[in-house]
Amino acid sequence: MAERKIVKANRGFKGVWIPSDYWLDSNLSTQEILFLTEIESLDTGKDNCYASNQHFSDFFGLSKSRVSEVIKSLHKKKYISIDYKYRGKEIEKRTIKVVGKPKGGIRNIEEGYSENAKGSNTSFSNTKDTMSSKPDLIPYSQIINYLNDKTGKAFKVTQKWKELIKARWNEGQRVEDFEKVIDIKSQQWINNAEMSKYLRPVTLFGNKFDEYRNEYREPKATPKDDYQKQQEALRKAYEQ
Repeated sequence: MAERKIVKANRGFKGVWIPSDYWLDSNLSTQEILFLTEIESLDTGKDNCYASNQHFSDFFGLSKSRVSEVIKSLHKKKYISIDYKYRGKEIEKRTIKVVGKPKGGIRNIEEGYSENAKGSNTSFSNTKDTMSSKPDLIPYSQIINYLNDKTGKAFKVTQKWKELIKARWNEGQRVEDFEKVIDIKSQQWINNAEMSKYLRPVTLFGNKFDEYRNEYREPKATPKDDYQKQQEALRKAYEQ
């Protein structure tokens, strides 16, 4: 393991604690638990975490490739959401946000931290968390982007859509539930000229959300299934 390099600046917090939600989660490795803790400690609540892979590499004494693997794993497991800000064809800034943070947070008192995704310059804000400035932790962009990817549409993250998503989230629905509804209704409606227009947030994320989530979805046909159907058709033709 490489030598750790800690930024010599006061983040303004007395310490961190690891929530039991992380510590007792068998789906998380020790490194992933530590990464989640560090990501949240850098999240001001307003701008989220902007730390680059170089920061995590220096902080944990890991290679950049290992840092990339851990972050990709957390994203794939849906513990974090990642957004990119582009300037032309280049990534100007990356934002990392912990999805569904445990109650109580992980910090005592802190100041915010941000880091440009391409460089190593850091800046510290003087904004302290208060109950009135508690951040909205729902991954609106992730959900809307998934809908756009599946349907070929280009919905923006508007206040109207956020209110619908938040209503369902408060009922206990999570990212995987939104993705399931989008998958089910896309499969049913995408090739139907009349119904495809309803592949929109106001329909999918409305009061029928849970009904849609529990609908049967046809399993995707595999090459093996297609082959078996062809063989069955040939056998029937031969027997006639």
